[in-house]
Amino acid sequence: MGVTYLLKKGLYYLANKPMYVNEKELARMLPSIPGWLERGHIYCFDYAIKNLPDDKPILEIGTFAGLSTNVILYYLNKYNKKNLLLTTDWFLKDISPDEKIATLDNPQDLSNYIKESFVRNVNFFNKSANIKSSDLPSDDFFKAWFEGKEIDNLFGGKFIPSGEISFAYIDGNHVYEYAKRDFENVDKILIKEGFILFDDSADYTNWGSKRVAQEAVKSGKYKVIKKNPHYFVQKIS
Repeated sequence: MGVTYLLKKGLYYLANKPMYVNEKELARMLPSIPGWLERGHIYCFDYAIKNLPDDKPILEIGTFAGLSTNVILYYLNKYNKKNLLLTTDWFLKDISPDEKIATLDNPQDLSNYIKESFVRNVNFFNKSANIKSSDLPSDDFFKAWFEGKEIDNLFGGKFIPSGEISFAYIDGNHVYEYAKRDFENVDKILIKEGFILFDDSADYTNWGSKRVAQEAVKSGKYKVIKKNPHYFVQKIS
């Protein structure tokens, strides 16, 4: 992390103070689940779920061990929302068989470990959650969505992702080409007045997801609810 980045971030925070939500019910859970969750995202989750325009599903692209997933589920429960949560994550399936990871005999076992951690964390903190999850890369997940294909549910059984959504949290691959495809696919199924939160999209970052978020706003189809500090937008046309 370079000095220039830290300077840009510091100046941004001086001019744009993020909104934070302190939920005492989350205080123990947040440090108990591995992951990276921008503090400002919690405000966005709270706002989006409280103001969902419909009871259509929520989509989360990129879950890792379930930190953000459990926060989303907490707010669905808090506001008594019945929206189904759909998630997909490939759980680091690109791990090379010759990579050295601690003392693991098979480094690729880490992928299943993270997947199992995700399922365990959701079942522990939100045991009655209305959730269906896959372990597909987002491109494959959307292919199944648009072709009406049945896929495995990590919580048992199978499901066919379909229809429209009311909110999407895009936290997959932040490289521009991947983030752009995720956004374009989300845009096809997001209803008017639905929300998108782009992870790692703050103006001081260099991620491709920032460029994608900026392009979404420039298109005129989305308005910024807040940069907190990452782009949290609402579809207006």
